[in-house]
Amino acid sequence: MPIQVTQDGEAMRAAIDGELTIFTVETLQDELLGLLNHPSVRIDLSTVTELDGCGAQLLCVLLAEARRMERDVSIAGSNALVDEVGNWLGFAAETDAARMEGAGEGEHGS
Repeated sequence: MPIQVTQDGEAMRAAIDGELTIFTVETLQDELLGLLNHPSVRIDLSTVTELDGCGAQLLCVLLAEARRMERDVSIAGSNALVDEVGNWLGFAAETDAARMEGAGEGEHGS
């Protein structure tokens, strides 16, 4: 299964495994956009092996729609490929913000 969805505290965690490309977006689109039914979702892209323009566009649409619907959707895990493409398309900031939030929680928690 390319997307594994699990409960992670109050948020849902969706891990995408493998390709997020023109060859897979049609299959993944409904499941990814269905994540918007949850108020809080963390998307783990750390095991994405290929990401092309179509896959990146689907991620951008998901993040934009989440903002429009006032849902808390963020990229909580990535890799060098995702970071590189994300920098080009403007969703790397989502990844960086999620990392900083995680680091900030550790610094301020006690």
